[in-house]
Amino acid sequence: MNIKGYRILTIILLMCVLSGLTVNSSAKLKTEQESLRGINAITIDVSCSQDAKEIGLTEENIGENIRKQLEEAGIKIMPSQAWGRVPGRCRVQIRIKTYQLPRQELFIYNLEFHLLQTVTLEREPKTKIDATTWELTWLAHGYKNRLAEAIPANLKIMANSFIRDYRQANPQGGELSDANDTNDVSVTVPKEQIKTDAKSTVAEYKYVASKNSKVFHKPECRWAKRIKPENLVGYSSRDKAIKAGKRPCKLCKP
Repeated sequence: MNIKGYRILTIILLMCVLSGLTVNSSAKLKTEQESLRGINAITIDVSCSQDAKEIGLTEENIGENIRKQLEEAGIKIMPSQAWGRVPGRCRVQIRIKTYQLPRQELFIYNLEFHLLQTVTLEREPKTKIDATTWELTWLAHGYKNRLAEAIPANLKIMANSFIRDYRQANPQGGELSDANDTNDVSVTVPKEQIKTDAKSTVAEYKYVASKNSKVFHKPECRWAKRIKPENLVGYSSRDKAIKAGKRPCKLCKP
């Protein structure tokens, strides 16, 4: 085998190793989309290999870029340390791996974008496990001086694919306009805590609304008291409620 052929074979083998023999989304699109239905908050976790860090990539910057992109699309992002309080413990995991070919400036890189959440086994409903329900990988190569721009650009494309599927699974957005304001929306977790969280929301915020309604109220409004606990959201100001797409109740006139 000549040198050129050996080099091509080496690149192919390295790409397979880095990608775990997977070069694109492995699950059926319909199944992945359905797994995104009803998700109202996620956390983000980023991991870069040492080679990736040496070319100028940082986990903090990558995470911030993805967070902004998802929030602009109306997906609520919670701090990474709060992942245990997110319903379903939904979290995006981004993995960046790079490897430099021997005696060359060429790098192979593998990008992984996964959504993990806690699911229940159908055969054993009491058993809950963390599983990847949406995933996309990107395998490519490039020169060192270009990777610092190419990798974030490709991650942006991958995030757009996630946003597209999320919107298809949640066509009405589930009041996604509320998602940008992480300080104003009450996030509930276990079902047994729903009533407690709802009371806390009413007491803490000046205005409340239902996820399924375009109207916001004063907490003491009789219509506000009819909102189901699992649908209750709160706002610290009138302007934030209006910004979220809500209109004032004609009865209590908030």
